[in-house]
Amino acid sequence: MPILVLDVVWNLAFVLVSIVVILSTFRERPSTPLRLWISGYALQCLLHVGFFFEYQRNMAQDGFEERAAHRSIMKRLESMNTMTSSIWWGFGFYWIVMGGHALLQDSPRLYWLTVVFLAFDLFFILFCIGMACVVFFSLCCCIPIVAFAYAMTAREGASEEDIRTLPKYTFRQAPVLGTFDRAKERELVGAKLELDTNHRIKELALHPEDSECCICLSRYEDGTELYTLPCNHHFHCGCISKWLRINATCPLCKSNIRRGDTLV
Repeated sequence: MPILVLDVVWNLAFVLVSIVVILSTFRERPSTPLRLWISGYALQCLLHVGFFFEYQRNMAQDGFEERAAHRSIMKRLESMNTMTSSIWWGFGFYWIVMGGHALLQDSPRLYWLTVVFLAFDLFFILFCIGMACVVFFSLCCCIPIVAFAYAMTAREGASEEDIRTLPKYTFRQAPVLGTFDRAKERELVGAKLELDTNHRIKELALHPEDSECCICLSRYEDGTELYTLPCNHHFHCGCISKWLRINATCPLCKSNIRRGDTLV
């Protein structure tokens, strides 16, 4: 909205300056029709402001279909006005060049006002092209590079030291006590895990349904060495080592073994 308000203000300022200069230069006799060009330029500025206010008034009306049709008409009229302005700019540039130094001597105020309007339009066009190039460069180059760099940083593999500090255990199959002794079996395995966490022993007893490496999909055998991650998920030492060198996150819950966070 501030940019739109500024656009309206400077177009109205152009109209006001054009009227003042034309009324104050009756004695100037340009060799090219600069008064006509300035009048046409001011008219285009007035049309641009009028289209803006008409568009804003239409947005406040009820009825979606009516607003859509009216908005489409305003956009077409504004496009036609912009195209006409481009052609009119060419006429002004041609008349300034054809007038040459004599035009500057005969009608200096009309000459300089025309030059200022031509220079402003040229600067505005170059500014829009430059901004479009910046946006295009940002979208096509900078953002993918930043996103790739962030992804590479976030998913950087763990070091050998990080892997060696993980708790290492020897797998032992927990005894199956029968259907009515499941509660007792859970207590036995839970106690064994607690002892392992405190490094009192180096064995890890697991239920049969939990005795499988999700990386290689192979079941653990007695005496197999396992790594346990901070999230308490366990894997073959060889399997998880290869995984962590590429990605320092748990294959199951995606928690980072170095930061101790939940998801990456």
